[in-house]
Amino acid sequence: MSVKLVLRDQEYEMKPGIDLREALHKLNIPGESVLATREGEMITDDETLRDGEVIRLIAVISGG
Repeated sequence: MSVKLVLRDQEYEMKPGIDLREALHKLNIPGESVLATREGEMITDDETLRDGEVIRLIAVISGG
């Protein structure tokens, strides 16, 4: 199976067993630009992605 990462309307599939930091790097998504959640709970970028889970990525917005 795979891990699904969802950012806005985009869905990406990754192999399980890598950490979130590596997955974001492979997708060219800067880690500081998103917050990641698993089943509604925020996770850190060193979390290992497990088979079959869905990780929702929430874009961080800042302004000045």
